[in-house]
Amino acid sequence: MKENLLPKRTALLWQIRIGLAGLILIIALCAFSFLTRWLLLAAAALAVLLALFLFWYLPRYFKSYEICFPSGAIVINRGVFIKTTHIMPFSRLVYAQSYATPLARAMGLAALSLKAARSAIIVPELNAADVDYFIDFLSKEGKA
Repeated sequence: MKENLLPKRTALLWQIRIGLAGLILIIALCAFSFLTRWLLLAAAALAVLLALFLFWYLPRYFKSYEICFPSGAIVINRGVFIKTTHIMPFSRLVYAQSYATPLARAMGLAALSLKAARSAIIVPELNAADVDYFIDFLSKEGKA
């Protein structure tokens, strides 16, 4: 498993997802602009904010992800403005699960969900082979 990095395709996947959702909202605002012209202004403001979010914030957010596997734990550091650290020992894991949407599967990516008694960590899309390797490693160790 490649140490500490999310694939660049992960940021692209999320840019596509959020971009399509934002585009639908902008089109809806423009379609109902006959009610009031303020909706066109709202659509323009939303378009600017969406572009800023998609092309500035999301790439920096996914670059900030650091995933480490010290002996017996997973440590995730992330954040652009607010830095957070999640530490989950393998001994506390209840189960690990991978999942992928059709778009993520087409890009060769899968997300990882780790559950413990009182916490959960969702790791954004990694290479599907890395996720399978991690789950196989946990199952062989008898931890999840």
